[in-house]
Amino acid sequence: MTVAERPDRHDRQIASIRELVQEGMLLVVQSRKDIRSLAAAQKRTDASLHALIDSLRGGGNGHTKRHVD
Repeated sequence: MTVAERPDRHDRQIASIRELVQEGMLLVVQSRKDIRSLAAAQKRTDASLHALIDSLRGGGNGHTKRHVD
């Protein structure tokens, strides 16, 4: 390798590294978006589950259960 080829090789390596870093940053941004949407879906699921559980706690045949003290 000649002296003139070394800077060209380093420039190509730096450009490749820069592309890898940019691609990695895009992946991080996308995964954060995915995590946010999963968290929102989980909150909706939790709310639905709690509503179902609360509805099942009521009495049967339209009667409410009375607590015995």
